[in-house]
Amino acid sequence: MSASKHFARRFRTRNLRRIYTEKIRETRAIGIDRMRPENLHKTLNKELLVITRKVSDSSYKLTAYKQKLISKGANQPPRVLSIPTARDRIVLRALCQTLQDVFPEATPSIPQTKIEALKAALGTGKFHEYVRLDLRNFYGSIAHAELFKAIKKRVRKKAFLHLVQDAVETPTIPDGSSSASAARNKEGVPQGLSISNQLAEITIKPIDDLFASRTDISYFRYVDDILILTASGQAKSVADEAIKALQSKFFKPHDPSTPNSKSRLGKLSEDFSFLGYQVHDASLSVRRDSIHKLESALAAVLTSYRYRIAQARTAAQKDAAVRLCEWRLNLKITGCIFEGSRRGWVFYFSQINDTACLRALQNTVAVLLERFGATGVIRPKSFLKTFYEGRRKNKASHKYIPNFDCMSATEMRDILALFVGASKASKLSDQRVEQLFRMRIRHAVKELEADLAGLS
Repeated sequence: MSASKHFARRFRTRNLRRIYTEKIRETRAIGIDRMRPENLHKTLNKELLVITRKVSDSSYKLTAYKQKLISKGANQPPRVLSIPTARDRIVLRALCQTLQDVFPEATPSIPQTKIEALKAALGTGKFHEYVRLDLRNFYGSIAHAELFKAIKKRVRKKAFLHLVQDAVETPTIPDGSSSASAARNKEGVPQGLSISNQLAEITIKPIDDLFASRTDISYFRYVDDILILTASGQAKSVADEAIKALQSKFFKPHDPSTPNSKSRLGKLSEDFSFLGYQVHDASLSVRRDSIHKLESALAAVLTSYRYRIAQARTAAQKDAAVRLCEWRLNLKITGCIFEGSRRGWVFYFSQINDTACLRALQNTVAVLLERFGATGVIRPKSFLKTFYEGRRKNKASHKYIPNFDCMSATEMRDILALFVGASKASKLSDQRVEQLFRMRIRHAVKELEADLAGLS
């Protein structure tokens, strides 16, 4: 199917409505127009007609993105996320689907896939050195000329190209600011859009293809992190080649020869990290600060529990605090299955071949329960059992790990009652229960993803 036909199919009213219902309506992000996504359904038919008409005649213009700043720690500039309006999110999601149709080989893969391939390469015994390259300001350094050169190899439809151009050039402004005087973005791809990763992958794909096709090295990249395994004595020359190739596409790799650089070269017999894993020869374990991040998240759950217990005035309120804490704590331990994907800390680190850290984490949970006076009150699940259960390929076979995609209305209502109370939950229709349940679970999943943030 041609790019033009994919574009037309994805921007049909039926697909746009499905995107809103399944991907947008239950989310909480609010754009510069301050409209909650769930309120868009009141005028949805009108909005979808506007989208289809204006997209087809190349007159659709995205509203300025709302700026959201995410701290990266002391002495570092924050990460800038761009939040579109609810209507624009429908358009961008349809555009993302179209890009995936036209460039299926550039669809981003999950980190576990990269780690699984790395584990296999380490096991061959062919490699003895490594190159780790970190790209500075990855999304912000993407050259529009390089992006469109790659896209135009398969796309000629003007409406398609216009929409991509408008998406990357639309400015990101602080909430409350006027977009009238905001300058158009002429370099980089805004972060936080549904198309951001896809556009970045399309731009850097020629570099991936160049190095992944070589048989003398093993090449891995996830977003702005690149790892290359080499034979003895080859790391420096391979690093020089990779840096030169990246710079030719206007990417900005950190110089590994600079002191304290995020890029480095070394021997596989030396410890190094990649995507939160600690690598030593053929052994994969969890990086220490990745464990610390989870321990902090576990402690935060029990801190919230102590506050709720202190505020409880009745036995029913105390019981509700216990049940909510137990549910949240066990979700941190087991993760979950939601929207067809395995989510959570143990799933992310499923490629480790050293499980000592899981036993240590279980001990941490026991210590925290004792510290917060919850031993014997809250029944935690096991990290180690989760690890082995998570290796089941069939998602439907998971019993120990909650599968939120397969829950009945009764099960959803029971979980929702933990947040809104049993009395209120019992009065809601099954449809409303499912809607509120999915909103709560989506928020909980974001917390699981936050436990894994910054692992590169």
